[in-house]
Parts: sequence; C-alpha cells; structure tokens
Amino acid sequence: MTLFDLAKKNIKHNFIHYFLYFASMIFSIMIYYTFVSLAQDPAVIARIDKSAKLSTAFDASSIVLIIFVAIFILYSNHFFTRKRKKEIGLYSLLGLRKKEIGRMLFYENFLMGLGALVIGIALGTLMSKLFVTILLSVMNIGGVSNFVFSIDAVINTVVIFLIITLVTSFTGYRIIYRTTLLDLFHSESKREKTPKSNIFLALLSVVLIAIGYVVALQPLDSKASIWAKLGFGPGALVILISVILGTALLLSNFLPFLLGQIRKNKRIFYNGTNIISNSQLSFRIASNARTLAVIAILSATTLTAIGAIGSIYYSANKDADTSYPATFEYHIVDEKSNEEALQLVKNSKETPMIDNQETIVNYVKATSDREMPIEYSPEEGFAIISQSEYNKLLKLEESDVKKANLKDDEAILIAPTISYSPDNEKALKNQSFTLENSTKQKVTLTDARPESPFSTIFGVLIVSDDVASTINSAKPTTVQSIMTESPKDGVALGDQMKKVLPESAMFTSFPNGYEEIMSISGVLLFIGMFIGLVFLAATGSIIYFKQLTEAYNDVPTYDILKKIGLDRKQIRKTIAKQVLVIFLVPLILGIAHSSVALVALSNMLQMDLTLPVIMTTGIYTLMFIVYYFLTVNTYTNIVMGKKNR
Repeated sequence: MTLFDLAKKNIKHNFIHYFLYFASMIFSIMIYYTFVSLAQDPAVIARIDKSAKLSTAFDASSIVLIIFVAIFILYSNHFFTRKRKKEIGLYSLLGLRKKEIGRMLFYENFLMGLGALVIGIALGTLMSKLFVTILLSVMNIGGVSNFVFSIDAVINTVVIFLIITLVTSFTGYRIIYRTTLLDLFHSESKREKTPKSNIFLALLSVVLIAIGYVVALQPLDSKASIWAKLGFGPGALVILISVILGTALLLSNFLPFLLGQIRKNKRIFYNGTNIISNSQLSFRIASNARTLAVIAILSATTLTAIGAIGSIYYSANKDADTSYPATFEYHIVDEKSNEEALQLVKNSKETPMIDNQETIVNYVKATSDREMPIEYSPEEGFAIISQSEYNKLLKLEESDVKKANLKDDEAILIAPTISYSPDNEKALKNQSFTLENSTKQKVTLTDARPESPFSTIFGVLIVSDDVASTINSAKPTTVQSIMTESPKDGVALGDQMKKVLPESAMFTSFPNGYEEIMSISGVLLFIGMFIGLVFLAATGSIIYFKQLTEAYNDVPTYDILKKIGLDRKQIRKTIAKQVLVIFLVPLILGIAHSSVALVALSNMLQMDLTLPVIMTTGIYTLMFIVYYFLTVNTYTNIVMGKKNR
C-alpha cells in the first residue's frame, strides 16, 4: 500500500474526525469565490465601471478577504493537526520516517483541499446569484441576476487556495520535525498552570478602558474637551492604546482575579457544579485570555465599521434630498438651451414634470458687526433672494422647512452644510449685517439654517421682498428649478439634459446624484456586511475549535466525574457554565467597545446611528448564541459520548 493509498483510506474511514477541518475549508473557499465572482457579474460590472472608487473598493476588499481566509484556514489546520498528534506518534512508532509521515499528511491535505475546492466553488456559484441580487438591491438597482460561472474567478480561487494548501502542509511538516515522539503522545495531557492574579494590573485594566471611553465620548468641537486639547490624531491613538491594552489586561489579570474571588466565596464556589466550571476555566485561562482579547478587539472593530457604513447607507436618502432639493437644477445661460432642457422634461413619460420655477439671484456685499463663525468672503458677499421667491421654492420642492415671514430689518441665512453646526447656529442668531445696497439696509439674522433651496448656490441670505427689490447686482443669476414625478427614475432624462446644457449651466440632477450616492454607499455596505459577517462567523468558529480542542483533552477528567456519580445533565450544566464565560466575555466587550466608538462617531458626524447599531449588535449576538449552543452540544457529546449510543 502506497502512502497515497494510505492517505485516501484515512480520509475515507475517519471522515467524521476530518469533517470540521474539511467544512471550514469549504466555507472559506465558498466565501472567497462568491466575492470574487461578484466582480465578474455583468450587472455588477456595468455599475462598477462607472466608478473607479467602487472598483478599488472591491479590489482592496478581496485582498482583505484573502488574508482573513488564510488565517482562518491556518487556524483550522492547526486545530486539526494538534488533534492528530497521537495518531502521528503511532505512525512514527510503527516505523514510518518523518519524511514519509509528512508526505502522507500532504496527500491528505491535498485531497481534502481538492474536494473542498470543487464543493466550495459549486456552492459559491449557487450563492453568487443570491449575493448579486442583494448587492443590486442595496445599490437601489433591483432586478434578479442570472447564474454566472466565471473562469477567471475559478482560476483566481484555485491559485490562492493551492498556495494556502502548500503553506498548511509546510506547517504540518514543521510540527512533525520539531516534535519528539514523547511530546506527540503526551501533548494532550499537558495542563496550564493556574495564573497568579495581579490586583494592580486588574484595576489598571479597568482604568485604561475607562480612560479610552471618557476620551472617546468627549465632544470634538468643544474647546474644553480632551479631543480639542490633544488633537484628533493623538486623541484617537490614546483611545486605541488604552482600550486595546486595557482589554488584554482585563482578560489576563482581571478575569483570573474574579475567578479567584469566586473561589473564596464558599457559598457560590461550592454551589452545584460551580467548583468544576471554575476550576476548568482557571486551568485554561491563560491561553483563552489571549484568544478572547484578540476576538474582542477585532469584533469591536468589525461592529464599528459595519455600523458606520450602515449609517452612511441609511442616511443616503436624506443626504440626497438635502443635496438635491429639486429634481433638476441649472443656471440659465441662454434661452435656447433652457427651452431644449425644459422640452425634454415636458416630453418625458417616465418622469412627468410637476412644475418649475425660475429664481433670480442677486449678489450683494455686506459688513458684519462681529466676526462670522462660518467661512464668509466680504469681497464676494451674499447671494440674495426674496422671501416670496424662497417660500415658492419651498412649496415647489415640497420641503417641510418653515417658511420665511420677515420684516425689512430681518434676514435668514442659509449656511453651507459643511460649515453648519448647532454651535454656529447659536452664534449666528442676532448677528447684524449692513448691506451695500442703495439704502445701506441693516438686517439682523433671526435664523440660520443648513437646508438650502438650491444645490448650486451656497451661503444664501433671505430678505424681505422690499429689501430684495433694492438690490440689483451687475450679473444676477437665474436658477431653473424643476420638479418631476418619480424623480429616482429620471437618470436617463438627466443624461439627456446634461448633453443639451452648456457646462457653465452647473447642471445638477437628483436622480443621477441619488444613483451615485446609493451605488457607492450600497457597495460599501455590502462589502462591509459581507466581510464583517464572515469575520464574525469565523470568530465564533475559532472559539468553537478551541473549545473542542479542550474537550478532547478533558475526556479523562470527565470520565472520572462520571465514575463519582455525575450524570449527563449535571456534566452538561458544568460545560454550559464554562463555555458561557468564554462566549460572553468577547460578546460583552465587543459590543461595549463598538457602542462607545459609534456614539463618538455619531457625535462627530452628527448622524443617528441607532438603527445600524441595533442591527449589527443583534446579528452579532444571535450568531454567538447559535455558536454557544452548538459548542455546548458538541463538547458534551465528546466527553460523554452521543446520547443513546
């Protein structure tokens, strides 16, 4: 029998033991192939080719996914190889040389990799239709994609996973050559020493995390805040270092300290099976702490990224409405192009015109009684429109902004959105300006708003009709605002209008702008959710694999517990308590860290992140609950044997 035949026989007769590693490879290949094949889908290509940003985002994300998948497979392979150390020792004891054992393991790994490639690509082809449909939906394109089998995606996937297979085979060789026969047989019997808790480091961990939270929640625009004193870059660095270091110390020192305090409380420690759960955790806390710290930090990062991207996507509609108050807007440069553009809208059947308005905008210089809290050029002055024209625009655009009702000495400033903030609004109110018109009219601001009736003019001053009539600039601008039915369907119409209007008309289109916003934010949301959910699934798998490794090592321990009278229900309860801590710690820390980060981001960007936070946290928690029950069931079956067997 050749080594290749022996490898095939091993896989065939011990497939149940190989299944976890095989399944993790199939999962990784399926995910990677699905993502790569998305970029080959004609419906996605048509959209991505319009934006270099989207193409770059896909390329960068595929690299991140390669790194992530490689780490996940290497970890799974490490778990699989450690589990087989005793088997490798038996082969060595029977006379096989290390070189021959390495070749046999390479054949096994190659055969499983080949099978995983075929199954993973097949499943990825089936899943790609679902994911492309989801992608088109979040990009607000809609439609159902056909099945797409991409040869380029297959070649890409095969090459990447052949490289990963070679790397995993090399790590197997290293274990064989660096491990003695005695270590191979007794590796599972090695136990960690119970770590000595350090009360100073335990308290320091809590203080460090608290410092990170306090700095993160400081208002960024307040001069008295820590953010303002440190600066954005140093402030962010302080938060990252304190939270990461605090998390590592919390799990390596505070958790052992807490377990030690529980052992001192006899009422809790000797209650039921707590003594067993506590002891098991104490023996393994050092290696678990390292893994859980990494998972907690990376989970928090992922949740923060998904929440931030989700908030951008969910605010896309609002941003589009704010940026493009009218369906179409342009400056009238000449009557011919204006008439051609209007005729295109009037002839449109998909987006019939509701109404239009031509607004004359004059410009006037003004001097203020104090410094402006927003960017303002006295040489250029303000764009001026009358309150009646302003109110007509609000009605045309169906805006819910309060209409103007001004006296001659009053005005409303439409501040540029980029310069607007609640603090600036307060500072602007009651600020006075002297207009350099024929009457040198003095006006006082009664309100400052970010919602402009225009998408092409910024820094607009609304004055009474009488004051507006006294202003006649040398070069007034006439703005054409057009509203249509079903504005989101007017992309083709917008393209046609752009062709007939001169570049100096500064043409803006809501449907075209909305499409671009939704395309970019939709792709970012899809990539973030795709990679994020895959990552969260993998973190659960890593905890799952690590707990199963400990389960195989704990079989002799639980055999003793069975002999002294513990039944299956009691042992399952013991395992459930032990595993609960392992899953609960990164879950709580990940949610806490990401929640603080998203609240800070919400304050910084003045965006409502409630919905994205609830959705991502809920999905994250649900996934961990599923992994928790799966781990408890599998752990119990390993140490107790399957029920009714």
